[in-house]
Amino acid sequence: MSGKEEQFGIGEVTARTGLEPDTLRYFERQGILPAPRRDAAGRRQYVAADVDLIRMLVHLRETGMPLADIAQFTAADAEVTDPSGLRLELLTAHRRRVEDRRDALDRALEVISRKIADYTDQRTDSPETLERPDTTIAYSVQGKGPLLFLVGAPAGRGGFAALADELAGQFTVVTHDPRGIGASHMTCGMAAPTPEVLAEDLAALVDTFTGAPAIFVGTSGGAVTLLELAKQHPDLVGSAVLHEPPLIRLLDDATLADRAASAFAVATTDPQRAVQEFFDLSGAAHHTGPDQVPPMHIALPELPAEELDKNRYFLGQMAGPTVFYQPDIEGLRRARLTVCAGSLSHHQMARRAAHALAALLRQPLIDMPGNHVGASADPAEFARALVPLLDR
Repeated sequence: MSGKEEQFGIGEVTARTGLEPDTLRYFERQGILPAPRRDAAGRRQYVAADVDLIRMLVHLRETGMPLADIAQFTAADAEVTDPSGLRLELLTAHRRRVEDRRDALDRALEVISRKIADYTDQRTDSPETLERPDTTIAYSVQGKGPLLFLVGAPAGRGGFAALADELAGQFTVVTHDPRGIGASHMTCGMAAPTPEVLAEDLAALVDTFTGAPAIFVGTSGGAVTLLELAKQHPDLVGSAVLHEPPLIRLLDDATLADRAASAFAVATTDPQRAVQEFFDLSGAAHHTGPDQVPPMHIALPELPAEELDKNRYFLGQMAGPTVFYQPDIEGLRRARLTVCAGSLSHHQMARRAAHALAALLRQPLIDMPGNHVGASADPAEFARALVPLLDR
């Protein structure tokens, strides 16, 4: 344009920013947006810098910045001697608010996901059952194709329901409730749910389908179960994808190990405290990129009685042996394992452990969508990333 700055009418700005003309005019009247230049006919004429500022306003408004702060941000050039300093201060404070909101939403999403799993369990047709010497294991099967076992601890059929739906078009997907979880009810005299016992339950389940090697995906404690299965029954493991096994012993972090042991020790008598302590040390409910760390502490609300009872079992009996499990690295190097972690789990305990395991197995750590609970929170995206790993 021969050196002349490009100009836009109000309709063009609406198309570029999504703000309607009436909204733009309102923001001008309220002093939230500086008034643009006008042409000889009195029509508003915006330039590229105006459009960029309006786009920033949209982002700030959508993320909940108060209008008074937005007005300071957008008018900073005219009102203060150090506009960059003021904008930095406003954005830094707003980022803290957004992160707090995101953490609260993450906690709410985790609770909602657990309830979806609970209601899925209740609505699912009566599961098939596998009799074990000391208990009964409930399992479900869906889809067509190669056998694929989705393994969790404590996640069971409900926790994998959405992911199983995504994969059922390409695989025969088997999910089960680990002993003491969901429809695999705790029974009197039942052996404790250690990785060794859970692996034997899984081996018995695999034997009901095939004597040949199968494909497995394990998340969190389920990935630890698969490490023990590969040790006890290497002939059953054709390949396995391990997502964030929380192997705290691989981190050489005595303080973190002590905090975990403390949480597990009080789980039976004070499950609320145990959940809070494990939540803080794991960081697993948060979304953290490479340059972010999870908050040291965010107070959890009081858990309902049902959740407290579940955590008396999970944190009191299952989590300790799982988290402190010591894998047989030399033996595992002979297995076809792929170690992966959430791309939004950086600086969290389970991703750090997965990174350490991958290094010991002399393989790269594969990034997956989401955080520690990506398989249940983002099942469609997780499945898309998972299938190529299963086909390798």
